[in-house]
Amino acid sequence: MAKKKRKKNKMPYIIASAMSVLAAAAVGLFFYSGGFHAQPKAPETTQAAPVVEPVSEDGLIRKRAAADYPLMPTQIDGVFVSANPYGLFNFYEYADGGLTACTDAQEMDVTVTCSHQEIPAKLHYLQRGDQLTGYGLFLSTLYEDDVRLYAYAFLQLVNMPAGYGDGDAMLLVDFDSDDFAKTDKTYSEVFSFDLQSGRSRRMTSDNGRTVDDLGRLRTDWAQMHEALLKLGGEKLYLSGRNYQLDSTTADIIYNADTSNQKPKLIVSGLYEKYLYSADGKLYYVKSSDTGVDTYAMTADGNEEKLSSYAGSVEDYLFAGDYMLEKNTLALTRVSTGESKDIAAIVKTAPGSPAYFSVSADGTKLVLLCDGETQGAALCDLAAGTCRQVRQKGLFANTCSQICWLDADTFLTVAETATGYETLIWAF
Repeated sequence: MAKKKRKKNKMPYIIASAMSVLAAAAVGLFFYSGGFHAQPKAPETTQAAPVVEPVSEDGLIRKRAAADYPLMPTQIDGVFVSANPYGLFNFYEYADGGLTACTDAQEMDVTVTCSHQEIPAKLHYLQRGDQLTGYGLFLSTLYEDDVRLYAYAFLQLVNMPAGYGDGDAMLLVDFDSDDFAKTDKTYSEVFSFDLQSGRSRRMTSDNGRTVDDLGRLRTDWAQMHEALLKLGGEKLYLSGRNYQLDSTTADIIYNADTSNQKPKLIVSGLYEKYLYSADGKLYYVKSSDTGVDTYAMTADGNEEKLSSYAGSVEDYLFAGDYMLEKNTLALTRVSTGESKDIAAIVKTAPGSPAYFSVSADGTKLVLLCDGETQGAALCDLAAGTCRQVRQKGLFANTCSQICWLDADTFLTVAETATGYETLIWAF
């Protein structure tokens, strides 16, 4: 990618400059000498779709596809995007067991203002009817702009959720480079975005917003989460403003606009690593003196306590509408409280439980385990059966999402010595 020249921002940020240099070095080390096997050279403008090859019709892994970069699901069903650390995002569509490059993608140069710094990026997006998805990346190693407070910024373009505004789209920004290829991000900055002009406008208030240890405006002040996008209805945000910077506790706030009005507190003290939305309700958990409590909240802020469970939030894995106790393998559907002991189905977990997912119809469960070798258990909950495999290279912790292609087929991304590999599994 050719470097972009822009007018420099002359506002003085002397105190934070040293911290920004260190941050830039850390991000550069991650992207260019470590996790994503990238080389410091200009990449090709396009990337070929991974060629999906059959493996064995008798095994759990049906097909493999070598890929330079991991794939992430997008806001459009059946469409994936390559997580390319050079900021080139190519879209692929899954059909008939293979991945085909999307030829209708578009791009534009955008700039967002965060902590009074103008951050540039090239936005790659796909628009099909009323469905919209897009991605962009800023790295200080890719641009020569004088952005002193940020070395990394990940941008995502989504449809404007109902109740948030009248703009064409919402543009979200995340500053955590560890989450680059993950789908369960929270976004620190939220903008209304006009697709025709490319202009963005901040949607949240900075009233009373403090700075973090890098000299930036605090990144957990008013965050957007996928569950809040799906809920819609009110201008709700996830916020850690009432807690320490390293806390996993957060609140739900109502932040109407960018005026000086202090945001209204809707719900306090929830575990910020789990939010789920369905049927007009938001589901979350809180720690209590006796264990873990589950709650439901409607878009207008009415809260209802659902159930209580023993242990702490660290004892559970969370995915969608489900929580899984890592030691007992008790599976609970958060919205209904319905529980199922899958230990009798799994028998012995193939390692330490790390990630799981349940199919949309609730009949299948995938459990991915870490250990000396990775393991996967594919459980048919309706039939009470389980098939397992234990070997190296089943999934990458840097992109651990389990993507369902249909009720019986799913996709994971594995890391290899030279790149990444897409694995297509079948029950």
